[in-house]
Amino acid sequence: MNIKQLNQMPITDFLNKIGVIASYKKGENHWYISPVREPEQTPSFKVNTKLNRWYDYGIQQGGKLFDLAEKINPNLDVSDLITKINDIFMFEQQGLSDHFFRRHIDLTVQLEKYNPPAIVIAEVKPLGGNMGILGYLQNRGVDINLASHYCQEVYYQIGDKSYFAAGFKNRSGGYELRSKYFKGSSSPKDITHIQNSHRPVCVLEGFMDFLSLHTLRKDSPIRSDFVILNSVSFVDRSMDILKNYGNVFLYLDHDSAGRKALQKYESQRLNIVDASGTYQNFKDLNEYLLEQQSAEKKPKRRQDLKKSRGHSL
Repeated sequence: MNIKQLNQMPITDFLNKIGVIASYKKGENHWYISPVREPEQTPSFKVNTKLNRWYDYGIQQGGKLFDLAEKINPNLDVSDLITKINDIFMFEQQGLSDHFFRRHIDLTVQLEKYNPPAIVIAEVKPLGGNMGILGYLQNRGVDINLASHYCQEVYYQIGDKSYFAAGFKNRSGGYELRSKYFKGSSSPKDITHIQNSHRPVCVLEGFMDFLSLHTLRKDSPIRSDFVILNSVSFVDRSMDILKNYGNVFLYLDHDSAGRKALQKYESQRLNIVDASGTYQNFKDLNEYLLEQQSAEKKPKRRQDLKKSRGHSL
């Protein structure tokens, strides 16, 4: 089956076949513990069986079956992913008639718009009073004193329920929100641009990588401005900012999205330095930070920090 045909397959069937079982069902909506991000206690991943669409409230993204498969398998290219999904449905494929492939979701249903509940910011406080937020940041390995310069405690509502998270503000006034159980953002979502009047600029995908970089370099701070994308989909949006800098150091993830972002930057007339070699055996800076901290706790082991053509860690 090609992508179009795969997208006609029930998403609930696909999830069942990979071992993801609905926590509960309410009418046409099936609710799951999210299969595309960190484990959570309250199901916030929904599949609407009428639309045959999924939506993850934690990352505020959704789509068709193939979009979900890409989220679950970010390191596979399109052809390999098609093969993998076909293998999952192979048993059913052998018994399917031509009639099945002609069974499409009604177009009037496909075009029905779904608007998830908005995140409403109720209160913003300085970082330090909420032990749940501090505990989350400490578990991610970041220095709390450094984090307090850039993050706040954000208390927000989704529908009639109240939550809290570490918040990182973007240039348009929205917040990236992170906690043990939630990964999302309030509107408007945008880039964060931190200006320190320096000629070089460091580009990072998310604020946890930004805090990780500062934690790794807290004894010798980087003299640079910073652009935190808050989403790799904002690569194009960042170009107008970056053209004003002499050197652009890229700290992108080692995954397909990060590689595509790197290719976009390299295609522009920018003085690009790929600094990801400093954590070449790790997915991102935070994973590298956690490994360094773990290694430091082991006795009689000397840790030599790797260097790159960019800012050494």
